[in-house]
Amino acid sequence: MTASAAGTVIVDFDGVLLRGDAFGLFLRRTAFAGARLPLAVVLLVLLAPIAVVPAFRPWAARWVSRIGLMGRDADELRTELERFGAALGEEPGRVIGAGLRMIRTHLAAGDRVIVVTACEHTLARTVLDATGLAGVELVASRIHGPRLIVHNHGATKMVQLAARGVTPPWGWPTATRCRICPSSALPSSPCS
Repeated sequence: MTASAAGTVIVDFDGVLLRGDAFGLFLRRTAFAGARLPLAVVLLVLLAPIAVVPAFRPWAARWVSRIGLMGRDADELRTELERFGAALGEEPGRVIGAGLRMIRTHLAAGDRVIVVTACEHTLARTVLDATGLAGVELVASRIHGPRLIVHNHGATKMVQLAARGVTPPWGWPTATRCRICPSSALPSSPCS
């Protein structure tokens, strides 16, 4: 396929390339480890009734993240996210082989592949690099220290994609040949 005939493929991160929620794993294994564990338990008990209501889940998740990241400066946090992401990318069984093959197939065909995720950018980028996908574009959430700069979730994903020149209509075929490969797309879909 020539570059002019290439399409754009939008791929989810958690569930397509990686088993589990990468940032959630980071919080559980790193941010709430050691002395922060009692604080995490209290926090979860207090937020559990609120998190039951779907409209309040994003709010509860922000508070869990904020408390898990509290007390870290931006450089320290970036280093922790890079170390964790590299280990996660090499963890046996964590990377979904079918998702990795799908992405590599699209890249080999000349498609523009964009991984779009609510996961934090440094963590997702490090996992992509560790799995040999350094050239894949990434649209992700961004933090600076414990502060959330952009939460790439819901409608924000569309805004972030539009800033990179990717706009609806979605689906196949379209004028832009843009296909979406969500976590439910594997193993058999027009994306694979």
